[in-house]
Amino acid sequence: MTEFREVRREALLPDQIAADILAKITEGHFRPGDVLPTEHCLADVFGVSRNVVREAIARLRSDGAIESRQGRGAIVKPLTERETFRIEMQALNKPGNLADLYELRGLLEITAAGLAAERRSGRDLDTMYAAIAAMSGKCKFDETRMEADAAFHRALAKATRNSYLGTIVCYMSSRLKHTLRATPGAYQKGDRLDLTIREHREILDAVEDRDATAARTAMAAHIQAAAERLNVPVKAKRR
Repeated sequence: MTEFREVRREALLPDQIAADILAKITEGHFRPGDVLPTEHCLADVFGVSRNVVREAIARLRSDGAIESRQGRGAIVKPLTERETFRIEMQALNKPGNLADLYELRGLLEITAAGLAAERRSGRDLDTMYAAIAAMSGKCKFDETRMEADAAFHRALAKATRNSYLGTIVCYMSSRLKHTLRATPGAYQKGDRLDLTIREHREILDAVEDRDATAARTAMAAHIQAAAERLNVPVKAKRR
């Protein structure tokens, strides 16, 4: 029987159980075609009611990670057949996954920066300027600065005027925010905080000038520098 992490009694939520089961699927403990343990078995493992497990299974089914077959139970679906895109925080602890996320970030955000330079509005610029202002003047890498950083990237994504690209960039930004929260010390060494603010300003300058090439170059440099600050072995290519 696969071992699951203990669920805290003060927060026995279906989301937690669904996330743990999905992590086991992602890590290969359950493979496509495998049948998950019964609701009764999972309820015993997690120490919750079958109704809580049933809700967790329903969420996994809604996400496209599993499908229910009469007489067999919950079947794990192949990654290629899943209907939703998710980045599980637990999976980012696995070697290579964070590097893959930064590579994906480069592919999408470099393109987004170029589109934002071509399509941005004055209101978009105001939002990005406000985010940089909130990032500045901080003596440490705190929650306020992390949110301002994420707000800058959300505003840039919105400026692309591509709803799908904007949605996925915003989603990645929220996941990277959690990663940064776990490694705040990386920005408290020397002038790293000042450097990352400068990188954002260079991106904004290019977007304001409607210089798509410069915007892509500045974003590529920012992503590569951010990866290096976190010791993530990935290179964002300049385009």
